[in-house]
Amino acid sequence: MERVTVTIDSELLKKFDELIDRKGYTNRSEGIRDAVRQMLTDQTIETDEDAKCVGCVVYMYNHNERALSSRLVETQHHHHDISAATLHLHVDADNCVEATVLNGTVRDVQNMADHITSQTGVKHGRLHLIPIGDAPATTKKY
Repeated sequence: MERVTVTIDSELLKKFDELIDRKGYTNRSEGIRDAVRQMLTDQTIETDEDAKCVGCVVYMYNHNERALSSRLVETQHHHHDISAATLHLHVDADNCVEATVLNGTVRDVQNMADHITSQTGVKHGRLHLIPIGDAPATTKKY
């Protein structure tokens, strides 16, 4: 590991210290390493559509919407090579939340997530991507 010196504005450092304290980091170095890894991860996802990744698309929908449940299941069957698992939660009498784990290239995972979240009746949707393979190394100990 290499040691580096960084100059940071005092107000920015104060906010960073508050953040790493809330998140439970034991020191600034761990927080900075995670921030750098996140920047590298974001860059990979933004610039390399062929990068391998795992993703989780989380979406809320009205299960009373005509044929929506069937369309969502059909999408997963049509992309059986990308869809890995789905968790289904009944929020209330009308709404369900699903979290679907996807595995493939950034392009394929993004396309499938877009296909799911653009369906009529899907109220909210968000995709979280994590590159795999040549992703930045981590030294975290859990």
